[in-house]
Amino acid sequence: MTASTLADRLRQPEYTGENRCTPCTVVNVVIAAALSLLLGVAWPPLALVSFAVFAGAIYFRGYLIPGTPTLTKTYFPDRVLRWFDKEPTPTRVGSAPAAPATENDADAESPSDEVEAGQLDEGGESAEELDVESSLLEAGALDWDESGDELRLDPAFESAWNDEIERTDDATIRRRLADLTGLDADDISLESRSRNRWFVAVVDGTTVGTWESRAALVADVAADAALGDRFDDWDRLTGEQRSALARGLRIYLDRCPACGGDVRFGTETAESCCRSWEVFVVRCDDCEERLLEVDADALEPEAA
Repeated sequence: MTASTLADRLRQPEYTGENRCTPCTVVNVVIAAALSLLLGVAWPPLALVSFAVFAGAIYFRGYLIPGTPTLTKTYFPDRVLRWFDKEPTPTRVGSAPAAPATENDADAESPSDEVEAGQLDEGGESAEELDVESSLLEAGALDWDESGDELRLDPAFESAWNDEIERTDDATIRRRLADLTGLDADDISLESRSRNRWFVAVVDGTTVGTWESRAALVADVAADAALGDRFDDWDRLTGEQRSALARGLRIYLDRCPACGGDVRFGTETAESCCRSWEVFVVRCDDCEERLLEVDADALEPEAA
C-alpha cells in the first residue's frame, strides 16, 4: 500500500477539503494542544509526538474526537452551534461576500466598491429599505388574482421572464453579473460549492454572489433583464437592490428554469457541519434543483 493510498483511506472528504469547518478545526486543534500539554507533564517529548499525531488526525479526518459533528448536533444548544455554522446564506449580488472561495478568504476585501454591503448609488435606497413586493407591484411584474387575495406574476411579465430564461446561458450570466457589480465579465467564474449545495460567482478568489442552484441564478439573471424596462429609475438602483427584486420573484415560479419541470413548495431539514434546521424550499419536482430556500425561523410571526 502506497502512502498516497493510505492517506486516501484515512481522509474523510465530507469533513475535509472544501467541506472542512474552519471553526471546528480550530477548536479541535486547541483540544489537541491541551491534551498534548497534559501528556507532556508526564514526559516532555511526548507533548510534541502526541500533538503531531493529533494534528494528523485532524488533517485527515477533520476532527480529533470521532463523531464530533453528531455529538455537537445532539448535545450542544443551537445558539452555540450557530457559532460553528459555516453554511452560506444566499445573498444578493452587491452585498458583502457570503461564501469565501477558500478557507482563508473569510476576511478578504471585496474586489470592487460595487459589492460592499448596503452601498447606496446616487441617492438610491439600500436593499434593506426597498419594499420588494410593493416595487414589483408598481412595476407591473406582479398583480392580484381574481379574488384579490393572492399575488401572482403578471401574465405579460411572466412571458417576458420565460423568454429571458430560455436565452440565458453562462455567457449571458457573466455579462449580467458584470453589469450588476461593475466587474469584468471575463473575471467572473461560476462554480458549485459544498457538494453542489450552493452555486457561486467568484472573482479573484472572492465570492460575490451565492445562489441555491444554477437554476436559481438563471432565474435571477433573466428576471433582472425582464425588469429593466419596467422601472423608470432602473439605472439608479444598486446591484444589491436589483438582485433583491429578482430574488423576490422566484417564489412565483411555476416551472423550473433548468428543465421546465413543475415546482413544489415544502419544508425540509437543512444541514451544515455542526447543526440542522428547518427551511422552506421551492424545488423542481423533476430535476430536484432548489430554486429558493428560506430559514423557517425567518418566516415565523413575531410574538405579540
